[in-house]
Amino acid sequence: MQARAHQRFHLDQDGHSITVVRSPGRGRTELLVDGKVVSSTRSESRAVTELRGELTDGGAPRPFTVRIGRADIPGGAPLCSLEIGGTRSLMPLLPLTRSEEWPAEPTPSPRTPAELLARWRARYGRHSRHERRRPG
Repeated sequence: MQARAHQRFHLDQDGHSITVVRSPGRGRTELLVDGKVVSSTRSESRAVTELRGELTDGGAPRPFTVRIGRADIPGGAPLCSLEIGGTRSLMPLLPLTRSEEWPAEPTPSPRTPAELLARWRARYGRHSRHERRRPG
């Protein structure tokens, strides 16, 4: 059985980088603030995972909570939210490596009706379905 891929959720909040890395195969979830692990826990794919941390700006520390829920659809990504100061924000799922990035959707080139007709003729030829070829 193939292990499921790691998932990374990231959000920049008040000049701080908040990242959650979830490893479903290992059953671990880690919370990083500015690149340093501040919390980790064992996580189950069917249960809500909650991690706590705090942001320090030289003043009083501001606590926050990150919650990772279940996926809405089978095989989909779970929802991850950051709650700080009574405000809740969704954390987007980001690829870990370049190979995991989503492919860019190609933008179709604009075509005129004459270009479309020429492409159709090149592909299907000048004969219609109803014409019969003469044996020969």
